[in-house]
Amino acid sequence: MKLLTPNFEREGPGIEKDEPPKEGIHLFFELFTMRFWDIIKLNFVFVLYSLPIITIGPAFGAMTSILMSMIQRKHTYIFSDFHEAFKNNWKQSLFSGLIILIAFSFLGVSLSFYLKLAQEKSIFYFVFYLCLFITVLLALASMYIYPLLTTVSLPLKDVFKNSILLCIVCIRNTLLGELACALILGIHIFFFPISLPLFLILTFGILSFISSFTAWIGIKRFIVQ
Repeated sequence: MKLLTPNFEREGPGIEKDEPPKEGIHLFFELFTMRFWDIIKLNFVFVLYSLPIITIGPAFGAMTSILMSMIQRKHTYIFSDFHEAFKNNWKQSLFSGLIILIAFSFLGVSLSFYLKLAQEKSIFYFVFYLCLFITVLLALASMYIYPLLTTVSLPLKDVFKNSILLCIVCIRNTLLGELACALILGIHIFFFPISLPLFLILTFGILSFISSFTAWIGIKRFIVQ
């Protein structure tokens, strides 16, 4: 894989007429190697736009917008397109990020609270497992929120509703994508702070690329078509 070879996107011999289009893991690695340097540049721009902290949500939305275009093989200009996507989607991206943050914070407190109560009265185990189920469902649905937000024009409530539905109907791909992200993030956290330079150079970009690629499979099949 030519990860360290700059992508000049020059014309070549093309694809054989009868050659079937690549899918799944083969398409993932083809796109990843082809746009590797763009992902590094995108990661840098994301970190730069996220420095005020409050802009992390809009910055993540803009990064997802660029990656979704890459996955659809659309031509992109990293810096100018990122700024344009940041400007166009900042409200929905900000509100989505706040909703996700508040929801996970509330669920985290609820899990801790009901687990303590369940140790005294077993009936509260039902509420604890219900909160746990909602937490897992939201974590899976989160993979689809920003890709939907930046790909199709939907009200925010429909973005969250369709994200939940997509994570269920595409459960196999969702779990594979979540597992890949969890493994990469877990390794980086385990080796922190040694891995800090990778966060600044590549990690955010590759995690978002995995999420966007996974989400596009479901969006293309059930939403776009």
